Amino acid sequence: MDFPEIYSFLREHFLFSMLADDELEQVAKLFQPLTLRDGEILYHADYPGRNFFLVVKGLIKLTGPDGEQASVTSKGHFGEKALWQGRDRTRTAASTGHTVVLAINKIRFEALIAAYPRIKHKIQAINHSDQLVEAKEFPWIGKEETIRFIDRKHLITFFTRLIFPLIMSLSLSVLILYFKLIPLFLIPLIVLGFSLWVLWAWIDWGNDFYLVTSDRVAWVEKVVWLYDQRKELPLKSILSANLATTQLQRLWGYGDVVVRTYTGDLTMRNAGHPQVMLDLIHDAQHQAQERYQRVESTKINQTIRSRLGLAENPDDSVEEQEGISIHSPSSGPQGAESITPLQQFINLFRSRFELNEVITYRKHIFVLLKNSWWFLLILAGLSTSLFARLVNLINFPSLEIIGFLLIADLFILGYIFVDWANDRFQITDRHIIDLDRKPFGRETKRSALLENVLSLDYERKNITQRLFNFGTVAINVGDIQLDFENVANPQLVQREIFDHYNSAVKKKEIKEADQRREDMVEFLAAYHQESSSPAANQIDEEPDPTKPTDFPEQS
Repeated sequence: MDFPEIYSFLREHFLFSMLADDELEQVAKLFQPLTLRDGEILYHADYPGRNFFLVVKGLIKLTGPDGEQASVTSKGHFGEKALWQGRDRTRTAASTGHTVVLAINKIRFEALIAAYPRIKHKIQAINHSDQLVEAKEFPWIGKEETIRFIDRKHLITFFTRLIFPLIMSLSLSVLILYFKLIPLFLIPLIVLGFSLWVLWAWIDWGNDFYLVTSDRVAWVEKVVWLYDQRKELPLKSILSANLATTQLQRLWGYGDVVVRTYTGDLTMRNAGHPQVMLDLIHDAQHQAQERYQRVESTKINQTIRSRLGLAENPDDSVEEQEGISIHSPSSGPQGAESITPLQQFINLFRSRFELNEVITYRKHIFVLLKNSWWFLLILAGLSTSLFARLVNLINFPSLEIIGFLLIADLFILGYIFVDWANDRFQITDRHIIDLDRKPFGRETKRSALLENVLSLDYERKNITQRLFNFGTVAINVGDIQLDFENVANPQLVQREIFDHYNSAVKKKEIKEADQRREDMVEFLAAYHQESSSPAANQIDEEPDPTKPTDFPEQS
């Protein structure tokens, strides 16, 4: 790896994106490239820390004393904690596959971050994000999805929320102590109330997160026992990401990250490290595009070599070391799944079931009970009256009236149940569908292609929805919005929609890439066949002017 390659790599690295060309040239001279074989140990645990590393290509596995592992992929960094804290390494670093890293020793690293404090700020922000990843669980993150960065609102937003209750508490204390307008025994209650407010504000501040992953940007917000939501945008739907700050925000080093799509903006307000988040959003988009291009290049090489009968290139497997799948996902259901009448009846009462790889959701059972509880009480009253009438405990009303009211009530309950059961939300391998059918009435079906999803939001609005775990998932597909209303476990619903969206996008990309590749290979194969034919290799002789031609002369 020569100097121009090091310079080009650092130019595209988010840690050094703010450096001018002459500054970057000086920084590039500080790094030394290292090439590692598969399984080669870079350093052992309990060894002194001497270098800071950047991964250029391949994968580094960091293994702790308890066997826990972490992976550092291309454009990742590691090794700075031991340098800052002046202690030994806590984990062993080993390469996986052919790996290239850039190393800078401790003296040069300290000079680097002293000259450019923003680089140190970015590294510290990433370390803080890593701690949050270890401390928090995000079960809606996919198996092949990696969290690039987690941020919270700046700490100053927590303190600003304490200004009003602090003023109120001090004012009441003054009224008690100096003016004696309020009984003295209320002071402990005021202190207790303020303390509870501080505790609640701290928990509420700690429950809001901004995430950048390898597939999306997300905002998770939760108010304890009252409200929670998650808004997310797939990376492919993002048009731009920008930073907006006020004078106060610039003074304290925080700001708003505004992510724009065709359908609107997602504003992550008061982010603690807005510039780092902004850089990593752009970097995640760039890396996703690079991964796609590398996979496409690998596939083209494999297809061409296979068509021309050439041996496989061992370098084509390098992409899999970076966690890139070069195989097509499943193309969909392979056959219709049979279902018994009993299973069909049971599915009428289930809020989620899957049949023939089509996931169907219904509104939460709480919605059914909310719409029918009054008629259930009437049913219980009529049933009791019927029993009492039959055993002669009462002689009014007549059995005909009770029977008529009972049948009418059962008919209404049946209508409510069928109306609830007919509201279905479905995910197929290609579409999201909202079905709404009124008994004896109008049926409405709204659908959209999964690949057209631009944003996903879920929301649990109140304590009832949080207690029974249901809410609304809003799917924005451009000019329309599909709402999966009052579905059970909306976090799971949103995750499954996103997983199907990712699968649909990959299938579309693979199909288009396969077509382009086939066209290219057909052209190259035809060219290869034509160039290797005897006629193509024959040299045309110059015509002999003394010999007659086969064509008659024109008069």
